[in-house]
Amino acid sequence: MPNIRYANMCHWKAIPYRQIENFRDFYYEDKTNSAYYSDWDTILKYQSALGFPGIEIAPWDLADILPLFGSPENFTAFARDRGVEVIGMFHGAHASHDAGHFEEVVRSGREAVDTIVRFGGQYMNTCPTQNYCGVGPLTREEVQQCAKAMNEIGRYATDHGVKVGLHNEFFCAINIENHRELIESTDPRLVHYCIDTAQISIMGEDLLTFYNDYHDRISTFHLKDTASSNQPDSVRYARDPEIADDGTRWFWEPGLGDLDLKGLYHALKDHGFKGWMSIEYDGSPDLLASMALTRYHLDHELRPIYD
Repeated sequence: MPNIRYANMCHWKAIPYRQIENFRDFYYEDKTNSAYYSDWDTILKYQSALGFPGIEIAPWDLADILPLFGSPENFTAFARDRGVEVIGMFHGAHASHDAGHFEEVVRSGREAVDTIVRFGGQYMNTCPTQNYCGVGPLTREEVQQCAKAMNEIGRYATDHGVKVGLHNEFFCAINIENHRELIESTDPRLVHYCIDTAQISIMGEDLLTFYNDYHDRISTFHLKDTASSNQPDSVRYARDPEIADDGTRWFWEPGLGDLDLKGLYHALKDHGFKGWMSIEYDGSPDLLASMALTRYHLDHELRPIYD
């Protein structure tokens, strides 16, 4: 078993078909590449062929997956037949800073855990609260309320064999001024951390320092690159900054940004990390090309450091 196994975070958005039985006829309908991106059978085969045996899904994928497959278990079996397993799901703990929403936040988190268990996954990477704009800055009491909610969800998840990993995004209300406070206010037995290498760097954390400081809390990663580290408050606290009017692309395939990912892999080796990494392709104009570029960079630059 390798030290690190690789999954893709699902960014395909709507995939309208389970399997295209008449692929040639489907292609001739418009003679474009749409046939190659329209069914789960083909998408999962791309992953398997490029050496990504896992997939991490998101709640918004369920609206497409469940009508096509009927149940999480059916999707899991279909993916497994193509060499791919569901490792977990992203989750947003909206309003977790608000004591008035505590029961709702915990109930939603527990329901997400139950869904992950049905898919056979083991990770729930959870973003606490929502965008900074309209919510931030949070008071100390609101940060502690986030921690209380995460601990409660983490307790339920742990009891069901799922690891909750805090997942920060650069524009969320839990931001550079309270990022570490939230982590340290949660119970390390119940709440872990998923490092999104680009998001925390844009937010202002130094990737290697952060990993070395919290290596024993890390459950998994969202691996991607960026050329936009250490953005100012005016960017991070703006409305919907991830969707930039000028076409700014915050995230790049590993090796196409400025992050010291080789240094990260040396640190992974030093601390003996073992587990899953999900690769993310947010903003990519061609997800299959991004997957192939990532595979090349992993095999030729990163995996030789720690495999």
